[in-house]
Amino acid sequence: MKKLLFFTLSGLIIGFNCYAQDYTKQQTITKKVIEYFEKGQASEIYALFDETMKSSITAEKLTEIWNTLPSQVGKYQGSGEAIVSEAQGYVVVNHFLDFENTDLDLKLAFNDQNQISGLFFVPHQKKKE
Repeated sequence: MKKLLFFTLSGLIIGFNCYAQDYTKQQTITKKVIEYFEKGQASEIYALFDETMKSSITAEKLTEIWNTLPSQVGKYQGSGEAIVSEAQGYVVVNHFLDFENTDLDLKLAFNDQNQISGLFFVPHQKKKE
C-alpha cells in the first residue's frame, strides 16, 4: 500500500512539473524592454512588437510616453520583481517599476511567438502571498 501511495504521489509531482510553464523568455524580454526605456532605445522595443502593435504605436510615441511619466509619477528609481500569468492565450508579465511618487507595473502581453501584443503602464499589483 505504501509503495502504491509513493508511486501515485511521485507520478503526480512529475506530472505537474511536465505541465509547468517556463516564462523565462518573456521575463528576459521584459527586462530588456525596461533597459531599452532607460537607455532611450524605443526602436529596440518597437522591434519586439507584433504587427498589430506596430500599426498602433510608433517608437517616437513610446519615447514620448516614457519621458512624460516622471511629470505624472515622479522620478524613475528602478525596477523590481515580476508577476507572470496567462490570460486569453497570452502570457502576461507585470514588472514592478519604482517611481518617486507612485509605483507602477510595466504590463506586457506576449503572443505565442513571444512578440509583444500589449504594453501598458498600470498601478502596481502586489504579489499574492
